[in-house]
Amino acid sequence: MCSEGCTGFTYTELDVRNTITHEGRRVVAVDKRVIALHTPLTIRLADGTEIAAIAEDVGSAIKGRKLDVLVASEKEARQFGRQKVHVKIEN
Repeated sequence: MCSEGCTGFTYTELDVRNTITHEGRRVVAVDKRVIALHTPLTIRLADGTEIAAIAEDVGSAIKGRKLDVLVASEKEARQFGRQKVHVKIEN
């Protein structure tokens, strides 16, 4: 839930009020000390599904080797849950 200052805009000023993607990639929040903002990524989920993503946001709870995948609803977030994933940084 967005009890602490959610505005619908990412740290990089993308308007995500009506979308969860940017340039065909899922928007994710990262620790910018670990993964640079604007970096394209491939995220492989525990079930083998791969998500093309892009690092366009940060978050106070996103520290170190964690990321937060933007989803469309609270229900989807609960279904997605917390997972261990493999992340490939694209060039």
